[in-house]
Amino acid sequence: MERKIENKNRYVQALIIGSIIFLLGFGITFLISYLEFKRISQLHDNVAYEIFVDKIDFTLFGTNMCPDTSLDVVSEDLHFQGRMIDALEKKLGKHDSRVLYRKKFYTLVELEHYEFIKDLQKDCALNLNTILFFYSNQKDYITESEEVGRLLGVVYTGNLDNTVIYSFDMDLDSELVKKLMEKYDVTDPNTIIINEKDKVVKPTDVNEIEDKLK
Repeated sequence: MERKIENKNRYVQALIIGSIIFLLGFGITFLISYLEFKRISQLHDNVAYEIFVDKIDFTLFGTNMCPDTSLDVVSEDLHFQGRMIDALEKKLGKHDSRVLYRKKFYTLVELEHYEFIKDLQKDCALNLNTILFFYSNQKDYITESEEVGRLLGVVYTGNLDNTVIYSFDMDLDSELVKKLMEKYDVTDPNTIIINEKDKVVKPTDVNEIEDKLK
């Protein structure tokens, strides 16, 4: 009888120790994820601030932003923001509430940048391509979305000097995205709008996109 009680006590102790180790591991993982989220969010905010400053400098104060160097800087800022969103999605998940909140803010930054680029096109006579990519992270579309994203990566790499790409999550709870979809008559996931006039739905080849560039 004493041996049975002793074995039972050992089992309980092992269970308690195992639970403590599990909780500690979970807590450490959560802390690391939280600190990483805070770090990336801070970088995100800093870059967004720079984009807003550049746009206000140009539209409100008339600062000359026409040299190519200014465009390169502000576009690289946007590209960096996109990489930060990708990093958050990989670390926390595409449907994490914190990630979705940051994506809403990123959408606002993208639209500010898009408007800025349109102003530069008009006032600086720039010959730029703009591509709007509407994607979905729902399970029925995510594989296709990632493939179209890969194609756009190839397009961007081959046209760095004159192409800007904006990506919008169709499933995001954002009135801005909904209005943008209405403006360009976007109904299907993985739709691309090129230079505000050409629509390509679910492209499977780079040429389907590049043939419509300037």
